[in-house]
Amino acid sequence: MIEFLLALAVALILIYKAGDIFVDSARRIARALGVSTAVIALTFVAFGTSAPEFFTSIIAALQGNVGISYGNVVGSNIVDITPILALAAIFGVASIGREQFNEGLIMLFTGVALVLMALNGTIGFVEGLILLAVFAFFLRFLFKRETRRGREQITGERREFWSSLLIFTIGLLGVILGSYFLVYSGVGIAKLMGVPEAAIGFTLVAIGTSIPELATILISISKKLYEVSVGTIVGSCIFNTTFIIGWAALLRPLTIDSQGLFFSNPIMLVIMALLVGLMWGRQRLTRGHGLALLLFYVFYLVGLWFLYRG
Repeated sequence: MIEFLLALAVALILIYKAGDIFVDSARRIARALGVSTAVIALTFVAFGTSAPEFFTSIIAALQGNVGISYGNVVGSNIVDITPILALAAIFGVASIGREQFNEGLIMLFTGVALVLMALNGTIGFVEGLILLAVFAFFLRFLFKRETRRGREQITGERREFWSSLLIFTIGLLGVILGSYFLVYSGVGIAKLMGVPEAAIGFTLVAIGTSIPELATILISISKKLYEVSVGTIVGSCIFNTTFIIGWAALLRPLTIDSQGLFFSNPIMLVIMALLVGLMWGRQRLTRGHGLALLLFYVFYLVGLWFLYRG
C-alpha cells in the first residue's frame, strides 16, 4: 500500500505543479496569438486543465483499465461543476454572459449524447468517432464566432510565444508523467481495497485530475478574473465528454458498470442541467448556488459509498 500511496503523492504533486505551468503557458500562447479572454477560458485554459484527464484516460485505456478511463471523465465533470465551480460562486467570481449560457447548452447536449451512447454498457469505436466529430463542430463554431468579432491584437506578448511554447512542452511532459503515476496508484489501491477500478476512477482519480481546474478557479478568485471560471469549467466538461472519451474509445471499447449507468451518468446530467438552469437569465452564480452545488457533491459521494460498499 505504501508504494501506491507514494505513487499517488508523486502524481498529485506533478499534476499540480506541471498543470499550473501548462495552463499558464497555454494562456500566454493564446494571448500572443490575439485570442479573446472568453475564448481563452473556453478553449486553451479549459483544454489545458483537462490535460490530466486526457492522458490519464488514454493511459488507462491502453493498459486495459477502461473503468478508470470512463469513470475519470464522468467523475471529473461532476467534480468540476460541483465543488470546484461552487468555490467560484461562493467567492463571487462566477460571472455569466449570453454566450456562456449557449455554451452551457452545448455542454448539456454532449452530456446527453454520451449517456445515450452508454445505455448498452459500452462506448465503442463508432461512438468515439461521433464524439470527436461533435468536438470538431464545437471548435468550428467557436472560432467562426471569434472570426466574426475580430481578433484582439496583443503584440506585446507575441515575443513571448516561443518561450511560452517551450514551457508549455515541459508542463505537458510533467502532466503525462503525473497521469501515469495516477493510473498506477489508482489501479493498485483498487486491487488492495477490493473495490472495482471504476470506483477509484469516479472518485480518487477524478479528483486528482481536476487539480488544474481547482488551481485555475483559485487564481480566478485571487485575481478577480470574472470571465474565466464558468467558461473554463464548461469548456473542460465539453472537452472531457467529447475529445477524451472519443479518443479513449478509439483505442479500446469502454465498458460502463451498473453504478455508472444508473447513478453517475444520471447525476452528471442532472448537475449539468442544474448548472444551465442556474445560468439562464443570470449575470453570475451566487453564494447560495455555490452551496447548493457543494451539497449535491456530498450527496453524490454518499451515494457512491452505498453502491460500492458491498
